[in-house]
Amino acid sequence: SSGINAEYGVDTRREPLVGERVQYVICYGSPGLPLIQLVHEPLEVLTSSHLQINALYYITKALVPPLQRVFGLMGVSVMEWWNEMPRDVRVHRSANIGRHTISHYYQTKHCVFCDGVSDALCGCYGDTQRVGVLVEAGLSRVMAELQCVERICGDCGGGGGRCVNATCPVLYKRFRLEGRLAERVEVREDVYRLFQW
Repeated sequence: SSGINAEYGVDTRREPLVGERVQYVICYGSPGLPLIQLVHEPLEVLTSSHLQINALYYITKALVPPLQRVFGLMGVSVMEWWNEMPRDVRVHRSANIGRHTISHYYQTKHCVFCDGVSDALCGCYGDTQRVGVLVEAGLSRVMAELQCVERICGDCGGGGGRCVNATCPVLYKRFRLEGRLAERVEVREDVYRLFQW
């Protein structure tokens, strides 16, 4: 796709050989786009705040078919079960204005302060002290988790540079925590503006 082609376009020697396996991830995109245009490198997805892995694609194309073959022997329709399941809509906020996927415009069903399930802001919104504590506690928790993960990365032997080993599970956790930290900082700034602290 664009990211993979751009990467290989810089250095033609990096172009994959015939039959060579290439790591890629299918991401959400505009409706009607061909599948090849939704393909991105894993590191591109990790470093981009507007790309989201297309979970629906992986569930319906990779998980449901083998489960259907197994449970179909017992007369259970996994695809029917999947279609009947309720969907939980969550919005992942992004600082990258102007490059949102359509999911950024859906309303969340989770309170941004306490993460409780609600159609709008839940009852915690009225208690400004509780909101402040929840926001700061959430931010501190994410920062502590990120420090632990960065310590693991430092001990791994990566030195002072940033690790880009796409097979390392700690790398994915670090990128996920960095994204959550950016979201939490943005929520804190919004709260400070909202309550004029």
